[in-house]
Amino acid sequence: MANKKRLTQTLIDLIRIDSPTGEEDNIDLEVTRRLTNLGFTVQHDSFNNVIATLPGIGDPVLLSAHLDTVEPGRGIIPIIEGDLLKSDGTTILGGDCKAGLTIILEAIESVIQTGMQHLPIEVVFTRAEEGGLVGVHNLDFGLLTATRAVVMDGEGTIDRLTLSAPSQNIVSINIEGRASHAGLEPENGLSALILAGQVLTRLPLGRIDEETTSNIGRAEGGLKRNIIPESAYLDGEIRSRNNNKLEEISQTFLNTCKEVETEFTGSKISVEIRNSYKAYDINPEDTAVKTVSCALNKLGLVPEYAKSGGGSDANVFNETGITAIPLGIGVQSFHTKIETAILSEVCKGAQVCEHIITGN
Repeated sequence: MANKKRLTQTLIDLIRIDSPTGEEDNIDLEVTRRLTNLGFTVQHDSFNNVIATLPGIGDPVLLSAHLDTVEPGRGIIPIIEGDLLKSDGTTILGGDCKAGLTIILEAIESVIQTGMQHLPIEVVFTRAEEGGLVGVHNLDFGLLTATRAVVMDGEGTIDRLTLSAPSQNIVSINIEGRASHAGLEPENGLSALILAGQVLTRLPLGRIDEETTSNIGRAEGGLKRNIIPESAYLDGEIRSRNNNKLEEISQTFLNTCKEVETEFTGSKISVEIRNSYKAYDINPEDTAVKTVSCALNKLGLVPEYAKSGGGSDANVFNETGITAIPLGIGVQSFHTKIETAILSEVCKGAQVCEHIITGN
C-alpha cells in the first residue's frame, strides 16, 4: 500500500529540483537514480527521454509522466497546509507534472517492497512536454513493447479519465506592409498592424463549437512610434476533437488572410499551418479503460470519463498505436501560482497505479 508520508517527501524533493522546459538534466538524474535503485534497466533515447523497464509476468503496461515544468518554476518553496501542498505564491508549485512522477515512483516502490507479483513495467518520463509535446514526438518507440499506457498528467482527481482530446494546428502569420515616416508622409505607408487588425477581426476566434476552439495568443509588430510599421506577426492555434472541423477552420484562416492581402494593395501575408498532435477518442469499452476503471473501483471510486480541450503526451502515444489514458493526478490550477496538490488524492493515484501494475 502506498506510503503517504514517503510519497509526500518524494513530491517535495522533486518539486525542489528546478526543471523548466529545456533544463531537465537534474530531475532526470534524480528519477534515473530512483528507478535504478528499484531494479529498472534505464535507457535514454537520442532526445534524452527516460525509458526504463522492469521484467514481470503478463502483458506489459506503460506508465508515463513528463519531467519539465512551466515558468515561473525556479526556486520553488513547497508549503504543506494540512492535506494541501502549495508554493509560497511567487512561483508555480510544479505539481504538473512532479505529482505524476511521484505517483509512478511510489506505486512501483510499494509493489516491489511488498514483494507482490507484477506485470512487466515500462516507464517513460519525457522532456519538453510543455514546449509542445516535443519529447514524446522524438521518443524512440522501438524501445517499447506495451500496447496500453497510463499517462499521469491530468488535472483534477484521480478518478478523471480523459478519453477524448483534440488535434492541434499551430498557426504562424507573417504580415508585410510598407514603412514610412509617420509624421512626414504617413500616406505613403501601409501599416502592418492595421493589416493584422483586419485579420484578427475577421478570423473565427474563441469557442467555435463544443469540439473546436481557436486563438491568436501573440501579436508583434512595429519598431518605433514614428514609423508606420512594415511588418507584424501573429502566433495562434486551432484545436478540435473533429479533424474535419480542424481542417475547415484552418482553411478559413488561409482564406481570410488571402482576402485581406487582396483587399490591401501592396500587402503580403504568408500563413504557415502545421499539425502539432492528432486527436484521439477512446471507447469506454476498451480493455485499457476497463483495467483503469477496475483499479478505481477497488478503491471505491467511480471513473469519470472526460473530454479535454488540451493535448498531452497521450495524443502521440495513441497516434502511434498505444492506447494511452491520462488520469488526474490530484493537482488543481495547473500553470498558476495558486497551483495546489491534494496529498490524499496524489496518494490515491499511487494506489490506483499499484492495482494497475499488479493486475489485481
